[in-house]
Amino acid sequence: MAKTTTRRQFLIGTAGAAGAALLGRAPTARGQQVRELQVWHTEVEPQTVKTIQDTSIAEFERKFPGFKVRQQALGWGDLNTKLLAALAAGSPPDLTHLNPFMTASLWKKGLLRPMDELIRALGEKDIHEATLKLQFFDGKYYGVTHAMGATYIAERRDLRAQKGLKAPETYEDFLKLTAALTDDGKRHGLQMPGEKLYIGFVHPAEWLASNGGSWVDAKTWRPQLNGRAMVSTLEYLQKLNKYMPAGWSGQRYLDTLAALSTGKVAMVYLSGARTIGYIERYAPEGMRDPEHFQPMFKPRGPSGQKGISALDGENWAVFTQSKYPNEAFEFLRIFYSREHYLKYCHTVPIHLTPIFKSMLNDPEYLGHPRIQKWRTWHDFMVTGLSQGRFLPIGFSRPDDNLLPFLAELDGSGIVADLIVEVMVGEKNPKAEADRAQKRAEELLTQLGFKRWS
Repeated sequence: MAKTTTRRQFLIGTAGAAGAALLGRAPTARGQQVRELQVWHTEVEPQTVKTIQDTSIAEFERKFPGFKVRQQALGWGDLNTKLLAALAAGSPPDLTHLNPFMTASLWKKGLLRPMDELIRALGEKDIHEATLKLQFFDGKYYGVTHAMGATYIAERRDLRAQKGLKAPETYEDFLKLTAALTDDGKRHGLQMPGEKLYIGFVHPAEWLASNGGSWVDAKTWRPQLNGRAMVSTLEYLQKLNKYMPAGWSGQRYLDTLAALSTGKVAMVYLSGARTIGYIERYAPEGMRDPEHFQPMFKPRGPSGQKGISALDGENWAVFTQSKYPNEAFEFLRIFYSREHYLKYCHTVPIHLTPIFKSMLNDPEYLGHPRIQKWRTWHDFMVTGLSQGRFLPIGFSRPDDNLLPFLAELDGSGIVADLIVEVMVGEKNPKAEADRAQKRAEELLTQLGFKRWS
């Protein structure tokens, strides 16, 4: 297991890494000693891992017999920890997924290789605008999204219909709906995931974006954790907490999906098309269908224009320290070939939505049985993309891809502490926001990102 490295140690340990970048190599010829191409990604479901092995890896190893590809499927948290340790040690994988909020920090340190040639080969104009330039810095591309997966609220649509209630547009609307769907002693109105990444980073970014706020001031980078957008959201969350199950902060994301499927809660705050698998596995017979379960857009705050939620889509990255960068790019060319990419996206239909606009309405893609049955979930995501309802994970605004400290803010636990103290601890929202603001200002100052006076 990789040794855990703090983000502060990582900042120090990789300061001179750019100068140690390896020169690109030509693909290995026959007869040479077998080499190992290290590929890390975040798609941990067995059918996805097997499909990558049977398609992209198999073809790559046929074309480059001097290589063996070793894939490692890692969860979000495991990926970030292991990757930071590998970079600090100077031995990262040749190719990996990155959470978009990490990319600017790594680019700033000179650790990423540009991939403009690959983007052009894939079809720059065909890559969806929601993902195309997430890793675009100084006129060059430094990443390409593996697939798009929208997140949203999942609801028991039949329960809301029985109440005759409309989909909520505002925080106040959502509070009323959650109260109406709560059946004391039988069913809670809502459940959120308790993991720090979600409650302390992903959701707060959404709440800020949905309420006219942002992580930091655009010019000075001064944190905005005690601004009106955050404080009014905290007041709303404190009210919302009473409609959630006791102990929710100790429950995991997948636990919430099971709770929705089995009728313990009427809505879950974090959902994607992966939820369909849980519904089809755990919901009662006769209810495993879109008539009972549907996605819902997240509400907006009093200062927001529309509800925003996270677009789940890590980007592929190749490092300046990668041992075999040329081969890594060749692997991606194979991965995105139509035949292999369709099979990849079909391993988790709708959640692994293609990044190519030409494929979104492709009959072959849409012909998958699960997409046909749950077509309303696919159409919901397409609608959300067209309405600008999604931002990358951890982003409070589109330009957050340029902030080089989001990974450090996430890892600090400052925002997670704030949310839990207010929701679970029932502490004063403004006082806790002021405390978090002070901690965040100290963090950015220590990291050398203070621009305010």
